[in-house]
Formats: sequence, structure tokens, C-alpha cells
Amino acid sequence: MCPQFDQEIAAETLKLQQIQEKYSMYTAPQKYVPPTAEEQKEIDSRSVHMSNVDWNSTVAEIEKFFYGCGEIKRVTIPKDKFTGRQKNFAFIEFDSPKSASMALLMDKSEFRNRFVTVVAKRTNKPGMNASKVGGPRYGKNQVVVKYVYVNAPAPGRYSKRFTPY
Repeated sequence: MCPQFDQEIAAETLKLQQIQEKYSMYTAPQKYVPPTAEEQKEIDSRSVHMSNVDWNSTVAEIEKFFYGCGEIKRVTIPKDKFTGRQKNFAFIEFDSPKSASMALLMDKSEFRNRFVTVVAKRTNKPGMNASKVGGPRYGKNQVVVKYVYVNAPAPGRYSKRFTPY
């Protein structure tokens, strides 16, 4: 074989490896890292919560509704995990807190023939988990019923002096 041909193949192989490295850098799945508490507060300071949203509303319609308030980064309409149907509220994240304060002026305005409520998004408090059932006494002091008497009083329920009927 020709030495010049070997050099060309080596150069093309090197170039191909570089292209593959660049491609894998852009296409590799990146692990989601949740924002820190400070970052989450900053995100929430420029976000609003919109309630009473029509069930068939789209992200594009909500973006159009808030068009004059400022640049929108993200619109989130949560969906019910069992039915897949969207819920009747949305979160709108703006580019700046000033835009979010402008959006608060849209409170009680009409969107798709419904009056919507727009309030500042609150930051979730840690430990407020919806999956916890009951309060601190849940499960304590439960009454266990052993027998159920149908159409008759329980034995020893009434004294011999008193008979109701």
C-alpha cells in the first residue's frame, strides 16, 4: 500500500472521531438536576399561577393572552396522571420579575369566556407532602367493632327498668 494513502486514512479517521465526540456531546442524555432552593425562589419570583383555565386551552393561547406583559420562558399546564386530561390551572414563567408583576394585573380578566385568577406563584415548602394521610393522631384511638346486632339491642344495652318500645 501507498504511505500517502495510509496518512489520508489516518487523518480521516481522526476527523471522524472528533465529529463523533462533538455529536455525542450534544445528543447524550443529560441527567436532570433540580434547582437549588435559591434558584427555585428566583424562578418563583418571576412566575404566576393562573386558575380557572378552560380545559381545552393550549400553551399558545396562554402565551397570546400574556403577550403584552413581557417575554415568556415557559408555560406549564399540568395533567391528571390517571386520565391524562389537563387540569384547569397553569403556571407561567416570565423572563423577569417585572413581567410577572405586569401579569398580575391580568387578574379577573376574561380568557376563553371564563374569568381567570392570576396570582403570584408560591414556593413549595419542604415537608408539605400531599401523600401523608391525616394529622398527628391518625390511626390512634380507633374503635374496633366486634359484633353488629341487627333489629335488636345489644345484650346488656338497656337496663331492666327501661324498655324503649
